[in-house]
Amino acid sequence: MRVEILVPPKARPKKDPEHPCECQNREYHIRHKTGEIFWLVRPGDSVEQDQVICEGEIEKKTFEFRAPCSGQFAEICIEDGEEFTYGDVLGYIETGE
Repeated sequence: MRVEILVPPKARPKKDPEHPCECQNREYHIRHKTGEIFWLVRPGDSVEQDQVICEGEIEKKTFEFRAPCSGQFAEICIEDGEEFTYGDVLGYIETGE
């Protein structure tokens, strides 16, 4: 079964241990914003549920996007450096089911 990796309506920024800030614990609504994507995995890689698989930069903040399930990362739909927005399909994970 192929599972979509979707841009969520809200996300938390990536934590910066060198510059901790309370704002890193707050979810931001990203529904009406665009950003650039940067992949941390490649097609064929095994991924675990909740593993950070890509990062998105929105308004100078970096957000982590996690795998919705475990499986094999199958396809990239939005390449590194391309723009994304809420609801876009970033890629797919093959679960083998």
